[in-house]
Amino acid sequence: MPSPTSPARPRLLVVELWGLGDLAFSTTFLRLAEREWDITLLGKPHAAALLAPTFPEIRHVACDAPWTAFRGKYRLHRWPWRELGGLLKTLRAARFDAAVSVRPDPRDHLLMRLAGARRRYGFPRRGSAALLNRPVARSRPKQHKVEDWRDLAAALGLAGSATSEPVLDHARHRSPRVDALLAGITPPILCFHPGARIPVRRWPEAYFAEIVRRLRAQFDFHLLLVPDPDGYGAALAPLADSVLPPLTIGELVDVLGRIDLLLCNDSGPAHLAAACGRPTIPIFGPTDPDWFRPWGERQKVIIRDICPLRPCFDYCQFPEPYCLTKLSPDEVWPELQAHVMELVARGVLPERLVKLRA
Repeated sequence: MPSPTSPARPRLLVVELWGLGDLAFSTTFLRLAEREWDITLLGKPHAAALLAPTFPEIRHVACDAPWTAFRGKYRLHRWPWRELGGLLKTLRAARFDAAVSVRPDPRDHLLMRLAGARRRYGFPRRGSAALLNRPVARSRPKQHKVEDWRDLAAALGLAGSATSEPVLDHARHRSPRVDALLAGITPPILCFHPGARIPVRRWPEAYFAEIVRRLRAQFDFHLLLVPDPDGYGAALAPLADSVLPPLTIGELVDVLGRIDLLLCNDSGPAHLAAACGRPTIPIFGPTDPDWFRPWGERQKVIIRDICPLRPCFDYCQFPEPYCLTKLSPDEVWPELQAHVMELVARGVLPERLVKLRA
């Protein structure tokens, strides 16, 4: 809060209504904007749990927007109209000087307009420029979401916009429970998160098992398994040194901030680990890494254009996601192995990870 003698800072509404990975990308912008603006973030209920430790001054307004549902998003008769009306009343009362949304989504742009924000920044689409009195053009026609956030930061005149990157201060998520779960582990920690919120993003468990067996033959590590909340990946427990119980979002960030390497699918944990400065190797299927890969030069996306419809952005037209089920461990292994060795050579991973050969 400003002191009685200091001028009030301008008020900024940041709209990011999607998942954990999207929120991680938004920290590219938030770390710059918090220096000059009084920020309110409109996001899903999990947004505060993820962002508040790193950005304690940001206010959070929770909204599980019905148009972000994977299925049935346009069943308008099921939308919580009363709650949405109350949300808009709350937002209008804040009298925002500006609002931003990184998504080229007319629904977000209409929301910012109805919220009464004086200046509205975003990437127009399908006529939504009429709702944005500060439309923003991308630096390149196709670019990563981090670069989109940089463009929004530049539009607001924020210093450092050209080089800002996602960041989560994982030390601020430190918890006694995670201290106990990781106590006594001395080898490098390879964290294994085989799940994903969207099932068609999941590489088969048997394929992950084969990769773990090959890793064991060449490297010395403690394998930390994090099954999905729905249990996907739990069948791989016999291959792990430790299996973590269900974690809160804060505990997950704490774990990811302490590991040496994350092996995973295209999922939120990949972006959280990258924002914590940890290297990741995600297996990508139906989405486009040019837009959504984990950000940073330590990250290695493994992907093949097996399916002619890729990227389908999770709306698979086949009985199974062939972009993943036909991506065999034999194809993945050489690329994965080479990247691990490169990280060791660069000093990103410790040399003791590599087993000594007789």
